[in-house]
Amino acid sequence: MTTEAIPPASTRDYLSGPVDHLSNLPWPFPDDLEEFSYSVNVEPARIPRRTRGGEWGRHLVDLGGAEYPEMMAERRRILDNDPSRARVGAGMEVACWDLLLYYLRDLSISYPDLMHLDEYGDGRFHWRNEILGTDQEFVLGAPDSLPYGPMEFLAREVPDDLLLVTERDGHLYFDAGVVTFAAAWSVSFDVGMDMYDIHAPVPRMLREGIVARAEQFLRRLPADQVYRRVNWTLSASDSHKLDVSLEELPAWAGDVPGMVADGDFARARLRIELEHFVRLPMSGAVTFNIRTFMASLEDVKRIPEWADQLATVIETLGEDIAAYKGFLDYRDSVVAYLRGQ
Repeated sequence: MTTEAIPPASTRDYLSGPVDHLSNLPWPFPDDLEEFSYSVNVEPARIPRRTRGGEWGRHLVDLGGAEYPEMMAERRRILDNDPSRARVGAGMEVACWDLLLYYLRDLSISYPDLMHLDEYGDGRFHWRNEILGTDQEFVLGAPDSLPYGPMEFLAREVPDDLLLVTERDGHLYFDAGVVTFAAAWSVSFDVGMDMYDIHAPVPRMLREGIVARAEQFLRRLPADQVYRRVNWTLSASDSHKLDVSLEELPAWAGDVPGMVADGDFARARLRIELEHFVRLPMSGAVTFNIRTFMASLEDVKRIPEWADQLATVIETLGEDIAAYKGFLDYRDSVVAYLRGQ
């Protein structure tokens, strides 16, 4: 259930900070990188990284500060309006409960003043989210004790898109997902596919063996370690719109053409996806969760080193990758804007 109450001081303090899209941005490039290429590029998670903009990566889940309530309201709106954004394959129930419990425990440790999980030792739990007002008791494995399935319940508490990967017949399959902030793909289409099918459209991923190495890494992922990687592109929208999924194509298809026609490339958005990989302890399923961050190129230009590096990376990107990422036709204009030309 959800209760209306005056937010406690800890919540007011957390939400009172200024919104700065660079302060927690997982900048995707090493300082010395000048030319981008796809790679598995994983590293241990829960290790904070300082950047020219601030810090990222301290926790498994970055709530997003003052923007957290707005992001979660948008996620809940999408899930209410489009139930197909939550897809759970047959036999995935245990993995979904495993995911829920793992993340609620992690959240209560990472944000002890804001989120609380009481465990009673007999399968009963009590979850409280001070920011969103969630106050829910549940019994592990009992679907009737939650208002939604366990995976969707979690998705309504965190800003990450949630995916679960399992192994069948020697391959890894995406067998469950709750995704509201996809970048030009559809969870209802992709759930049930293996990693090779999903990544087949990405240039060089199959030919250069990147998917094979990624699959090998996930199959060997130990249960006691959490890893992460960062991916990037320019958003298919010139606004801070996170949901540019195929389901919403009519709502965003004209955004970038309008920006290009206006010649206003300050509106272009750098979209960064921070992915976390966890082998869940009870089921052995692997999470493939995605937290999306956005910053306008106008914001990026506040840090000249970032603007210069991003311009160089975009300029030197192979045409096949630039076309796949969707900005081949206007990348020269983006580079010129970033360089102040």
